Amino acid sequence: YFIMKTSEQPKLQYFNISGVKHILPADAFEAIQNGGAVMIDVREMYEVQLENIQHDKVLNHPMSVIIERLPYIAKDQKIIMICAHGERSVKVANLLQYQGYPEVASLDGGLEAWKNAGLPFESVLPVTGCGCHPAENRQPERLINNPATSNKIDFKNIRRIDNETK
Repeated sequence: YFIMKTSEQPKLQYFNISGVKHILPADAFEAIQNGGAVMIDVREMYEVQLENIQHDKVLNHPMSVIIERLPYIAKDQKIIMICAHGERSVKVANLLQYQGYPEVASLDGGLEAWKNAGLPFESVLPVTGCGCHPAENRQPERLINNPATSNKIDFKNIRRIDNETK
């Protein structure tokens, strides 16, 4: 049985809600790799299209529709919430706790902290410089959301919702 390494107070961000647990990026990576945890990205789809973590245990349930998605999020799993900087994920982790989810943590510092820790992610944003010269400054573009398949998404499936576009 894997126990997520969480703390009561964040170390990489200021925003906090009492009672919400926080998990550092390296510990979150270990939890999704080896501990059976699922990471739920609460950023909006346009944000996920720019930068995301490609992993079969990373799902996207935007904060704007999280209430509608609760029936598709199993309560018997370890859940790590992630957003850009850790504020939305703390709020949604708090909501899930109030809805009876026993093992929920927020990624301390969000995707920014994940990237700063050198953990794997994909991005279509400029790597360096101002972005004025896309050929020099961009990583290869990748289609993440395909409008032809977006209406066929099965949120009960534990797989990443943009899996069909790989």
